[in-house]
Amino acid sequence: MAAVAVAIALFGGQAAAQTCANPLPIVSNVPVSGDTCTAANSLPSYGGTTSAQNEIVYSFVAGPTPPTYGDLLIAQTGGFAGSAGGVFLLPACTASTDPIAFGVVGAPLSVSTSGITPGQTYYVVVTADPGGPAAGCGQFTITPGYLPVSLQKFSVE
Repeated sequence: MAAVAVAIALFGGQAAAQTCANPLPIVSNVPVSGDTCTAANSLPSYGGTTSAQNEIVYSFVAGPTPPTYGDLLIAQTGGFAGSAGGVFLLPACTASTDPIAFGVVGAPLSVSTSGITPGQTYYVVVTADPGGPAAGCGQFTITPGYLPVSLQKFSVE
């Protein structure tokens, strides 16, 4: 019974933690999956782009600047209800923040050194095409390449 309670707490917390207030962490070489059909529309716009679509928000903290960064490979694993999936890289998670990069589900989103500040938190927002049909949503998997993340904690036992 305790295991069931732990599973509910873990998965229930993850389902609720898909917004700017509680983004899901994304780290290099660790795939994550999501379904925007089960998410909410917490951002009514991405800077000058309005959107009534549901989104899932991920975040990472930029580490020291390497020569190049990798890509976020966003694979579509389910239909997006007649709409393409959209991916936005934001330097702040507010409706008034313009993306510094954007792409579509099914294609790599390049995270370049341009505009990335070490130590700053960045947000990856996966949604349906803001200009697409209302209630567009779908399933996806993000397979991050090298992201500019820094070590937050290290211990040896």
